[in-house]
Amino acid sequence: MQSLKLLKFNICIFGILFITYCIGFFSEFITEHTFNWFKGIAAIGFLFVLMMNSLDLKDKNYKTT
Repeated sequence: MQSLKLLKFNICIFGILFITYCIGFFSEFITEHTFNWFKGIAAIGFLFVLMMNSLDLKDKNYKTT
């Protein structure tokens, strides 16, 4: 169980990382027709962590003090 402040910080960080790796993955796939496994798996991992943090925030599973 995390604090609310840390939970919001994690959502911001992992949201930015997810968007960055998604854009990099799709742009490389479209322009160079290569499949970069690292960026694809990293984007999926960041999405998973972002979803878990969002669910914790939605379910109010955090400490307020």
